[in-house]
Amino acid sequence: MTFKFKHTLAVILAVVTVACSVVGTLAVSAAETDSQPATEATVASDVTDTSVEPTQAIEPSQPVTEPPVTPTVSPTQPVKPNVGAIKNLKRTQYTTNSLSFKWDKVSGATGYVIYYRNNDAHKNFSRFTYVKSNACTLKKIRTATWYDVKVAAYVEHDGVKYEGKSQTYRTATLPNAVSVSLKESGAAITLSWSKNSQATGYKIYRMSGDTKGRYVLYKTITSNSTTSFRDKGVKNGRAYYYQIRAYRAIKKNTYYSSPSTIRCVAGLNAVNFKTDTRLSRVNLTWSKAMTTPTAYEIFYSTSKNGKYTKLGETKNTFYNTKKLTVGKTYYFRIRAYKYSGPSSNPKKYKCLGTFQTKSVKISKNAYGVSVGNTYVEISIDQQHMWYYKNGKLVVETDVVTGNYGTNDTPKGAYSIIYKASPATLMENSHVTFWLPFTSDGCGIHDASWRSSWEYGGTRYKGHGSHGCVNTPYNAAKKIYNNISSGTRVVVY
Repeated sequence: MTFKFKHTLAVILAVVTVACSVVGTLAVSAAETDSQPATEATVASDVTDTSVEPTQAIEPSQPVTEPPVTPTVSPTQPVKPNVGAIKNLKRTQYTTNSLSFKWDKVSGATGYVIYYRNNDAHKNFSRFTYVKSNACTLKKIRTATWYDVKVAAYVEHDGVKYEGKSQTYRTATLPNAVSVSLKESGAAITLSWSKNSQATGYKIYRMSGDTKGRYVLYKTITSNSTTSFRDKGVKNGRAYYYQIRAYRAIKKNTYYSSPSTIRCVAGLNAVNFKTDTRLSRVNLTWSKAMTTPTAYEIFYSTSKNGKYTKLGETKNTFYNTKKLTVGKTYYFRIRAYKYSGPSSNPKKYKCLGTFQTKSVKISKNAYGVSVGNTYVEISIDQQHMWYYKNGKLVVETDVVTGNYGTNDTPKGAYSIIYKASPATLMENSHVTFWLPFTSDGCGIHDASWRSSWEYGGTRYKGHGSHGCVNTPYNAAKKIYNNISSGTRVVVY
C-alpha cells in the first residue's frame, strides 16, 4: 500500500510540473508579442494587453496533501515615448514644381515625417519622406496644383516610429509662364500666348509713358482658354510694354506665374514686300512701315515652318540676297524693329514688328539670257545699282533712273556698247564717264548737276532722268575703270 501511494504521488507531481511549464511558455510568448513593432508606422497607437490566462492544473485521481500552485508571469508592456508637437510650420519658397518648408526643432525627436496631399486629385495623405533636419523641399510635384503638406516629429524606439502632433500647411505650386508673341502692331496691338491648362486665367499689365515707367493691371481674363488680346488704345509710333501672367485662384489665395514680357511699338506692322529672282539671287522690295523703324531685319529658310536664319538688316526698303541654290525654293520674312529706350540709353529696349512670309524659286538667268559672273545690276524700284566682276562686288550705289511714267529706264538684259570719257550727251549734258547700254542712248554716267541727297529713294518719281542711270561721280569712276565693253547690264 505504501509503495502504491508513493507511485501515485510521483505521477501527480509530474503532471503539475508539465502544466507549469506550459503556462510559463504561453506567458513568455505573450510578452514577446507585445514588444513587436506596430504594423502602421505612420501613426503610433496604444498597445492592447495581450497576456494569456494560465492553463488549469489537471485534477489528480487521488487527493494530495499539498495542492499544486500555478505561477503567474506578467508580460512586458512597451513604453510609448513622449513626442513633441510641430510648431510654426512655414512655407519658405514655392516654384512651379517644388515647395519648401521649415519649422521649429522638436526636442528629443529622432526626425520628422512629411506627408502631402494633392487636393485637386486625392482625398488622402501620402507619405513623402523622412528627414532629420527641421526643413524639407518637396520636388518634382505638379505645377499650379493645390497641396496640403503635413509635418510630424517622431521618436524611434525599439524599431517603432512614434509620431507627435502634426501641423498642416495649405498652399499651391505656381503656374508655368506662358509664351507670348506679337500678332499685330499697326493701328492696334494684338498679343497671343500659349494656353496654360492649370491656370484660372491671365492678367495683362501694361507700361507706357502714361504710367511713368510702372506696369499697371490693364486687363484680367478669367478663362484659361482665351489666349489673345487686342489693344485698341494705342497711338501710332508710341512704345508699349506688356507683361502677361497666368494665375490660379484657390479659395482666398491667388498664385501667379512669372511674367512674360513683350515690347511693342504701334505702327510696326508687317511690311508688304515683293520678290524677284534673277542672277541666282532674290531681290526684296517693300513699302515703309507706318512708323519709321530703326531698321528692317531679313530672314530666310528652306521650309515655310522651319528654322529661319537672319540674312542681315537694312535701313532701306529693299534687300538683295547673296547667291542661292538655283532651282531651290526659299522662304523670306521681313520684320521692322525700333529701339525705344530712354534718351540716356536708347538701345535698351528693342521693339519688334510683325512679318509676312513669302516664297520664291531661285532663277539663274535674267530675261532668258545667261549672264555669268560679271555684270551690272540695276533695280528701278530700289533705285540702286551693283557691279560684280568675276563674282565679287566691286561697286554698290544709289542711283536716279528715268523719270517715272514718262522716261522710264527700259527693263531688260543688255550689254555695255562702248566706253567714253569725257562725253557730251544728246541733251547737251557734259559727263566725265559714259557707258551706253541701249542703241537709243540709255546708259550709265555721272551727273554733276545732282546733289548727293537726290540719289536713291523716290527722286526718280517726278525728277528722274531722260532714261539714263545717273550715278554719283566716285561710283561712276570706279565702274568705268573696272568694266569692259560687252559686260552684261540687267535692268529690272
